[in-house]
Amino acid sequence: MEKGNEKVMSLVQLPQKAIKDVQFKLKELENGYKSWLAKQPLPVEAAIVTATTAINGAAIGAFLGVMTQDLTSSLPTPPPQSSLNPDAVAPFQQVQAVAGGPLVQARNFAVITGVNAGISCVMKRLRGKEDLQSSVVAAFGSGAAFSLVSGMGGANPAVNAFTSGLLFAIFQGCSFKVSADHFEEGLNYFSRNSNGTACSLHV
Repeated sequence: MEKGNEKVMSLVQLPQKAIKDVQFKLKELENGYKSWLAKQPLPVEAAIVTATTAINGAAIGAFLGVMTQDLTSSLPTPPPQSSLNPDAVAPFQQVQAVAGGPLVQARNFAVITGVNAGISCVMKRLRGKEDLQSSVVAAFGSGAAFSLVSGMGGANPAVNAFTSGLLFAIFQGCSFKVSADHFEEGLNYFSRNSNGTACSLHV
């Protein structure tokens, strides 16, 4: 009976060991890729990071576009008489830019994620750290690029690009600050509990 249980346990452990081995190999490949990328010139690193992140963003955007395709088919279209009036067409363009089909969403996500990652890469290499300032600059760039590519600008694309970039930067700055505060609180909590445990053990 015991031998049978040992065989069952060994059979159960085989897939777990295989999964751990695969995870270890993937981690090694990831670390090797990051190490190789960090040794490349800044333009090469920024181009690779931007391209790979944009591809991932496009895949996510296309998937979301497929999932929400029924919703986008019911979106209003601008009336024919508004074709000569940019102010009348702008609201329709903004709605379609945010909730378009798979190709539109793939383009939008590719631009947002690619530009953000590229600027973050450049800022981190130049400044030697990834902080609130780098995050805000990257978010501003991605918001402005999204506004220009998606056609949300309307009659004043430059103004709307600046506004979109500013909104992206404010949102990203707030998110970065909240995340940093929660991380600091977690470290303080861990430090207090660790000190208390150490004192109790010492006593």
